[in-house]
Amino acid sequence: MKVMCLNGWGGKLHSDLLPYVETSAPDILCLQEVIHSPQTQKDWLTYRDDDHILPQRANFFRDVCHALPYHVAVFCPAAQGVLWDGDRSIPSQWGLATFVHRALPIIGQV
Repeated sequence: MKVMCLNGWGGKLHSDLLPYVETSAPDILCLQEVIHSPQTQKDWLTYRDDDHILPQRANFFRDVCHALPYHVAVFCPAAQGVLWDGDRSIPSQWGLATFVHRALPIIGQV
C-alpha cells in the first residue's frame, strides 16, 4: 500500500504537485493546507492579512479530485474566511484533505 502525506502550500506548487500525484498513484493521499472555494471558478485568489499577501489556488481541492478520479475525496476545513479576487471577497475554506482509492474500504472517520 502506498501512503503519501504532503503539504499543499495553498496550491502554490500545484503545477508540479498534480502530475507528481498522478504518476505516483498513491493508494492514500493526505494533504494539508488545501484551499476549497466552491463559489468561484477562478484559478487563483489572494490571501491578505496586514503585510502578508499570498497567492492561493482557489480550488486546490477540486484540482486534486480531478487528478485522482478513482479516489474518495474528503475535505475537513480547519478555518473559514475570505480570499480576494481583486476587491471582491470570496468565501473560502482552508484545511486537510484525504484521498482514498475506491478499492480500499473506509470503515470509520474520527
